Amino acid sequence: MDLTQHLRQTFIQEHPLEAARFVEGLPARTAGEMLLPMEPEQVAAFLEYCLPGSTADILKQYPPAISSKILSRLSARSARAVLRQYDPSTQTTLLDHVDPAIGAYLRRTIHQPDHTAGSLADPHVLTLPPDITVAQALQRLSQTIRQAMYYLYIIDHQTILRGVILMKELLGAEATSTLSSIMNQDVKVIPASANAIDIVAHPAWALFDSLPVIDRDKTFIGVLRHRTLRKFLQSGSSEYQPAFLSDALLQLWEAYSLSGIGLMTALGDALGASTPPVPAREEQETP
Repeated sequence: MDLTQHLRQTFIQEHPLEAARFVEGLPARTAGEMLLPMEPEQVAAFLEYCLPGSTADILKQYPPAISSKILSRLSARSARAVLRQYDPSTQTTLLDHVDPAIGAYLRRTIHQPDHTAGSLADPHVLTLPPDITVAQALQRLSQTIRQAMYYLYIIDHQTILRGVILMKELLGAEATSTLSSIMNQDVKVIPASANAIDIVAHPAWALFDSLPVIDRDKTFIGVLRHRTLRKFLQSGSSEYQPAFLSDALLQLWEAYSLSGIGLMTALGDALGASTPPVPAREEQETP
């Protein structure tokens, strides 16, 4: 090992959070080449401090056998978040290579139950850590503009949702300010287990076109967009298409969802009282 690599690994091991913020700002190929000489255990320990999107992009630089070795050594929370960044085919390929016990657990837990907010959420959105500056955030935006939204969701290295920033607020903020200092911590969220009744009746649709979806431990799952929900509710192909979601109700929701949803909240409560309950989710398993 040359001196440069030795110093790099030493810094990564002793200052993983600072190193993670630096690596996340690099092109994925450069980051992958930097970490490749390290042992899978060392890489996994470091990637625990990186955001899921960055980790997924880095692991794409390696053959599935190497990526899977690293995935096998990540915590269950991190591994699930990273796998959700991939398409189903890539997920299957990686899971076929990971440790069998870990693979079986991840197969059971990476997907959300059908017809819930978690299953409808899009995980492929740009997230940012709270401890970088506005200037650093803008640099990342320039590299991943396709994933950027009007709302920028701030999550920590444990994938816990910490806040939200409007794009216009980011553009108007001081370059040296940290995201934690300008983010709004009062984030309106939808639980991943929420069913159609709960989703439609959520009052935050009166204010926002997209809402973040979180698991019971506040893990960020993704974003549920107004248009995605509308498409799901208007689809006649779903087996879970409650009778109460009539055309008239959907038209009411459309009328009130971006202008005031108080009526829909009351209507959702009334419908919920007369609609058979959806079975509760099973307790989250542990590997």
